[in-house]
Amino acid sequence: MEGKQRADTIPEAPEKPAALTGHSAKLASITISLSDLIQEETRLLGKRLTSEAKRLHGPKNRLMAEYKETLQLLQVNEKLLGPKDSPVRHYIKKLTDRFREILRAHARIVLRLKSVAEGIVKSVGEEVIKRNRPIVGYNNNAGFRVPTQIPPTSLQLNQVI
Repeated sequence: MEGKQRADTIPEAPEKPAALTGHSAKLASITISLSDLIQEETRLLGKRLTSEAKRLHGPKNRLMAEYKETLQLLQVNEKLLGPKDSPVRHYIKKLTDRFREILRAHARIVLRLKSVAEGIVKSVGEEVIKRNRPIVGYNNNAGFRVPTQIPPTSLQLNQVI
C-alpha cells in the first residue's frame, strides 16, 4: 500500500510546448520513455515479479545510454534549448523533476528488496554455521578432540524474493 501512495504523489508529465523540436524534443521523448519504463519496473518489483522486471533491463539500458548521450550534447551546446526562460526549458525542467521523483521511488523499493535478500542470506549462513559446528569433546588422552574434516557446505538461493 505504501508504494501505491508514493506512486500517486509522482506528478503527471507536463504539457508539451509547441516550440519543442530537434534535440530538446529528443531529450523530452527519451525522458518520458525512461520515466515510464522505470515506473513499470518499480510496479513489477513492488508486486515481487522480478523475472518480468528483468525483461525491462535491455530497453532501460538502451534508453539510459541515449539519455546520457543527448544530455551531454545539450550540456555542451546549451543554445540548442533556446533562451534561458523559454517554455522549452521550463518543460524540460518539469520533466526532469518528475523523472527524479520516479527514480527516488525506484531506489526506495530496490533498497528495500536488497535488505530483504541480504537478511535471508545472512540467516541461511548463520543456520549453516550452527549445523556444521564441530562437536568439541575430549579424546582418550584428556585432550580436546579435533575434527579431522569439516564436511563441505553448499548453499542454494531461490531468486524469488
